[in-house]
Amino acid sequence: MSKDLITSDSIGSRGLLQATNSDAHDLLLAWLNQPEQELSEAVRELSVEQITRLLGGIGEVFRRQVAKFTGMQEIGSALSQTMHLDELLLLIMEKIVRLMDAERATLFLVDPDTGELWSKVDQGGINTEIRLQPGEGLAGWVAETGTSINVRDAYNDDRFQPGIDLQTGFDTRNMLCQPVRNQDGEIIGVVQVLNRAAGSFSEQDENLLSAIASQTAVAIENSKLYLSMVEQNIMLERARMDLQHKVRELDLLYDVERELSGAIDLDELIASITQKTLELISAQASALTLHESEHNRMFVMVNRACGAGKMVANEPQWEFSTRNIPHDHGIAAKVIASKGAFRCDTGGCGGVADAASDEIGICVESVICVPLFDEDECIGALEVMNRVPSPNDSSAPFLDEPLGFSDDDHKVLTLIAGQIAGVVASRRHRHQQEKVERLSAIGQMLTGVVHDLKNPIAVISGNAQLMVRADDREKRSEYAASINKQFEHLNQMTRELLTFARGDHDIAMAQVDLQAFNAEVDELLFHELNDTGITYQTHLLCQQGAPTTAKFDAGKLKRAIMNLARNAAEAMPDGGHFEMRVERDEQPAEIRFICQDTGPGVPEEIRATLFDSFVTSGKLHGTGLGLAIVKKIVDEHHGSITYQNRDGAGAAFLIRIPQLARS
Repeated sequence: MSKDLITSDSIGSRGLLQATNSDAHDLLLAWLNQPEQELSEAVRELSVEQITRLLGGIGEVFRRQVAKFTGMQEIGSALSQTMHLDELLLLIMEKIVRLMDAERATLFLVDPDTGELWSKVDQGGINTEIRLQPGEGLAGWVAETGTSINVRDAYNDDRFQPGIDLQTGFDTRNMLCQPVRNQDGEIIGVVQVLNRAAGSFSEQDENLLSAIASQTAVAIENSKLYLSMVEQNIMLERARMDLQHKVRELDLLYDVERELSGAIDLDELIASITQKTLELISAQASALTLHESEHNRMFVMVNRACGAGKMVANEPQWEFSTRNIPHDHGIAAKVIASKGAFRCDTGGCGGVADAASDEIGICVESVICVPLFDEDECIGALEVMNRVPSPNDSSAPFLDEPLGFSDDDHKVLTLIAGQIAGVVASRRHRHQQEKVERLSAIGQMLTGVVHDLKNPIAVISGNAQLMVRADDREKRSEYAASINKQFEHLNQMTRELLTFARGDHDIAMAQVDLQAFNAEVDELLFHELNDTGITYQTHLLCQQGAPTTAKFDAGKLKRAIMNLARNAAEAMPDGGHFEMRVERDEQPAEIRFICQDTGPGVPEEIRATLFDSFVTSGKLHGTGLGLAIVKKIVDEHHGSITYQNRDGAGAAFLIRIPQLARS
């Protein structure tokens, strides 16, 4: 106990009656604890009036004790009912003032970083914060030494600082200070009680304050533990929400990758990707800009249901549009030129507002834009504009300041941009390769056309010579008709070449009269094989009940047959026989063209690559394109071509063209 406590040397009845209220409790206990004989003698010394007064005093002391006990119970009950530290400590300070019949109480807490004391709870209606350095003032001394003090006259104590009274406007007379220790014995604060209403603070008050200080320490520690648990729960909840967001990001990124790998129209693909970008990164608008030779091509997706910084409960209202913009216009153009990302979260993006601001009617307040690369070449840019709160954002749905994009948004946008860049670059390379291949194919086709021109030119030449020698007008008309038919064939070959150059590969499927077709082939073979020493035959065979018509491109099939005949003639320089047979079946529904000769057959060294371009063997003037052209014509008809070497009797080629079943 404090050495400053007022004590009494007398525990006699008169001393007890004359004791001040602050001493009454201690004197009463001492008086009642006397031996029974001495207590009886002391009572006999008192008059009835004195005994009445004594019993009244005893009753008052016990009433005070009951009040203190009740107050301690209330403090204990409050400890178990609330974890709100400020409310709890204010309640404790109010109980201290009432239980100790004081004017005010103050709780100082120790700042763990600086060791300073600062007034956490200042009961008494004075809101001025008090800060004390370690060892400064009575409270600072208690915090530094860990010793409680009970001061009768504060202004006579050198440790007291009158300046605090001047600061707060309070007049301190006496003071009781106790250190507040945690369960490890560390001092975490100081509680002080000022100005007892009657007299000075007693040893009983000191014991009571010590008990309350212990409860205060428990309250502080429990509150710290509670706040720590709340903070951990908040962190766990945030982690859970972040995890859900990451899972959602992964799902959407998977959808992006799946759609990027699909073979769909580029505009549809970009519309889907820009929409998913806005779902991944909550924003009002997204734009993909591709760098082209004459201008930049911008694809814009806008959610018209929201504005900058505004999250709305409505369903999204997607609007997709495309436009051409100059190379030097807008945020995307700057990113493409610099090959570096651009980000603006301050609401001051107006100076770099691009086509999205100018043409679709939104004011860009925040934006993040990243480049798209094909190796070292920047081929475009992907941007999102005007960040809006997502449903999981803790921020208010309506914000006064623009909501900026985060580093995570930047990373996600960069990842999407990388995926898009790969697909766009792949398509560009494929288109370039297709152009190169088409030019190469056109060159090959020209060679093939020149190759095929030999036959109609030969027919035209032959008929022209016959016309010169013919005296009969009707005969000359027949030769002229044959020449015109060959010119039509030449025109058809020219149209095919132009169609192929445009990238089209359609064939002219039509119902063909097989007898007429066979007659035309017979005439072509006559002119092709005339004067070669090679005989020929043509046959038309139709199953019983099968139609005498079939659906195919007659011009191309005649070219295929003539190429086979020309190959056969080149393989039989010393003469031989060529035969072409047309067969029409219903089971299966198909038409077959069989071309066979009596030559040496297909050489062993070219059998594996027979239908490839520029494959030839043993021909002085062969181009190696004849069978490649035949194979291409058959493939266009979704048919098949096979060959077979006949033992000692040349080669036979079989062309099958499927037909629809008869309706």
